Amino acid sequence: MGDENVIKTSRGPPDIENGKSWEHAQLAGMAGAALSGSLLGAIISFTVNCTLVEISVNAFFAVYFGVLFCVIAGWMIWRVYTGEHPRPILLGTYSSLVMLAGLLCFALESNWVINMSASAKVPLYSILGIAVTFALLFSIIDLVNFCHGSCISTPGRALVETETQVLLIVATATLMGFLFGLVFGLMDVEDKQFGELREALTHEQRLCYPIGIIVSAAAAAANQYLREKNSQEYKYESLRKDDVLDDEDF
Repeated sequence: MGDENVIKTSRGPPDIENGKSWEHAQLAGMAGAALSGSLLGAIISFTVNCTLVEISVNAFFAVYFGVLFCVIAGWMIWRVYTGEHPRPILLGTYSSLVMLAGLLCFALESNWVINMSASAKVPLYSILGIAVTFALLFSIIDLVNFCHGSCISTPGRALVETETQVLLIVATATLMGFLFGLVFGLMDVEDKQFGELREALTHEQRLCYPIGIIVSAAAAAANQYLREKNSQEYKYESLRKDDVLDDEDF
């Protein structure tokens, strides 16, 4: 042995280092997705609650949103059954729910609805909340997938593509919409006088903002985890040997 000191640096196997770097990238992606999801949840919470108020207190907007929901439902059903969406039956069912919500908008100004108690209106507003939330999420995700496919030249994973991701989005829309409609119906916001309506809506939104932010952030992080997991399993199919034409084939 010589007098020179040999300094050795110990490093783990390359596979372990690659695995750790991938885990760090995955956590960073999930954190970014959760942040974006929380912002989207707050926007959806505000939009859904304002939509429920306008439908309840304004006959013109009730008819307007009724027609709009029916048109959106028809577009969603067409997109589901002409595209390559996983679980088309489930998505078609929820699209039909949006159609039902559009028909309910025309009935909100009827006497039998106006005379209902606040607790009896909860199922009605829960259906409206689920339908509005699902329509918003479906439209936003479909638009993002379309922009992603149009702007990215190389093939890759879309924002929502697999069956598990579709079930996650449907469950998220159902939970958020149900809770929004539940809070709106129990607080009886629609029966407030015009002077008290703004204060009641503000108080109701204070309860719904945390719901939208937390649920949407958790769903976005879970979706990003599934997306990253699927991207690891997704590999371009290399040209197989038997795919190459030999000279004997000519």
